[in-house]
Amino acid sequence: MISPQIATDAPADAARALSFAGSFGWFHPATQGLMRKVGVVIVPGLGRDARCGHKPLRLLAESLADLGFPVLRYDHLGEGDSLPLGEGDEALAAWTQGVASAAKVLRDASGVDEVVLVGLRFGATLAALAQAEARGLVLLAPVILGRRWLRELKVAAAVGRTSSLDPADAFEAEGLSLAADTQARISAIDLTAVNATAPKVLMVAQTEASDLLGEHLKALGAEVTRSDFPGYEALFEDAHSNLPPAEVFGRVAAWLDANYPDLKAKPSAAPAAPAALVGTDFREEAVRFGPDLAGVICRPTAVEPSRRAAIICNTGGDPRAGIGGFSAAAARLLAGQGVATLRFDFAGLGDSPSVGPVHVYETSRTADLDAAIILMQAQGAEEIILIGACAGGYHALHYACRDPRVGGMFVINAAKMIWRPGDSLAIDKRDQGKSTEAYKQGVGRPETWLRLLRGQVDVVAVARTLLSRLASRWRKRANPEAEQLRADMAAFAARGGRAHLLMGVEDPSLDEVVTYFGPAGRDWRAHEGLTLSIRQGLDHSLARRFSRKTALAELAAFFQA
Repeated sequence: MISPQIATDAPADAARALSFAGSFGWFHPATQGLMRKVGVVIVPGLGRDARCGHKPLRLLAESLADLGFPVLRYDHLGEGDSLPLGEGDEALAAWTQGVASAAKVLRDASGVDEVVLVGLRFGATLAALAQAEARGLVLLAPVILGRRWLRELKVAAAVGRTSSLDPADAFEAEGLSLAADTQARISAIDLTAVNATAPKVLMVAQTEASDLLGEHLKALGAEVTRSDFPGYEALFEDAHSNLPPAEVFGRVAAWLDANYPDLKAKPSAAPAAPAALVGTDFREEAVRFGPDLAGVICRPTAVEPSRRAAIICNTGGDPRAGIGGFSAAAARLLAGQGVATLRFDFAGLGDSPSVGPVHVYETSRTADLDAAIILMQAQGAEEIILIGACAGGYHALHYACRDPRVGGMFVINAAKMIWRPGDSLAIDKRDQGKSTEAYKQGVGRPETWLRLLRGQVDVVAVARTLLSRLASRWRKRANPEAEQLRADMAAFAARGGRAHLLMGVEDPSLDEVVTYFGPAGRDWRAHEGLTLSIRQGLDHSLARRFSRKTALAELAAFFQA
């Protein structure tokens, strides 16, 4: 168990990192001279819901703090920046206990008398299950029937091809792993059967099940306020393009303001201790650096630190911990090899604010990476390695070529090596969705011919796709930008840089490499220190546990080499 710890290297009213019982979070003190007697714990969803909700919930926390409500938001165990669940831990029980622990930590850290729980999706369900000491509940699109939610996850995973390849693995959906016993416990959840409720409830949902839940809570004596959820679909778009539900968050703020108006004096100071999470061979601390960027430094504790340090970039618009916690797992793995890492949010993503809109590719990340390198050099690093998946790999690649402080890069499924305004961000919707290599391999499989004979293959569409790609490839390869990219990589290799590309057979990143560096990356591999690996079953975003294991193994080998 880790006692509550709060970082103090920030202005009095700024959000500060906090850790408790293995969970990582942020404490937002009330920003006015006086604060409310009631504080707010924000309980996130799980998996993709948590990633999509991360930045919007940060914005909600900041707005509530401006109203005088101290706020705590955090990552569940096994999610985000928090520590993994312990061996033998039952996930649902741990997550439910985490809500109760967060409420106690908020009371201790802020001095509030009571707590309101604000939960999103399965976080709302956990809030309802752990509400014993809550003064109020805000349920944002709660999962009311666990079995129905699991069924929806499994359908989405099957459609999106993000379920596990390994029969021994837990069921997975977009990076969320659920063991069999956890699935069974979740299946048994029915919020209309809870036998106690907080005195006041705001429920933001518009379904038949939410109607039943509202009537049930009223029957238990709760004062229930109902609201629909405008902006729900936009909230759960991919994190690089989703939007916070401003109207709903306004209703939440107004409801809290009206129902909990009582004020009290703010404490003079928060507890003075650095925020840290400690594992068997690493120690992690939250940092603020550069132009108000937020990150986590992971340092080795069991082996002698090396002179190298790694910086891990965001995947698309997702928070720094990565899909399925890949970036957090990579940092902890490298700590075991003596490598310190910084995983951080680019400006405008995750916990790093921005002065304007950001674009996955078109927003320059030079200033962000400059600040990250300066920070790690101040920690004693002499050589910097950049790590990035998808768009993070794009930024790592282009920055490394320009900055001699970078000695290496590890790039996973960079769907774009060159970005042109007007290109699509919809990776999986790109023409027929498979790489050209995947089509070539399919020709040699008997099942492909069987599907062809059954009329299940649209030969015309496939031919049109491949011809279009061939024409596009020749145009792009002869483009001056392509020549510059090849020249940059040649110069990077000539100064002793090392770079490894990891791609899935079916991933669009493979076509990018073939377009600019020839079949199987021939012109890439011609340079000493530039390597690549093409893996079967490696999904684009590392949503499968199999893919994350594969990437972690190759990352470890890259650093050992």
